[in-house]
Amino acid sequence: MEFNENLQAERNLKGAEFEKTGDFEKAIEVYEENVAESFKGNHPYDRLATIYKNQNDIENEIRVLEKAIIVFEEITLEDRLEGLPKLFRFKNRLEKAIETKKQLAKQKKAKLK
Repeated sequence: MEFNENLQAERNLKGAEFEKTGDFEKAIEVYEENVAESFKGNHPYDRLATIYKNQNDIENEIRVLEKAIIVFEEITLEDRLEGLPKLFRFKNRLEKAIETKKQLAKQKKAKLK
């Protein structure tokens, strides 16, 4: 399925504007559309992961990073030079997010005792 790259780029710009005005719900909405369409650029994945991290929404942060990894593995297979370093960066961020999730689970378990 082909997607309109101009529309996707417009969404990224709108998302950035929404972020600047503090409307994170709208920013999430437009970035999520690009993620759903497997946008082949890092912007919506970076921004969503950061927004979700700042909102302490670790599950969505992990979901977005996993999707970014899938997209950038494909980009790397297409021999696009920017793919590999971004792929490694997303994998690093995912490892950190998973570690944070584990730490939060341990803290929660300790509080319950």
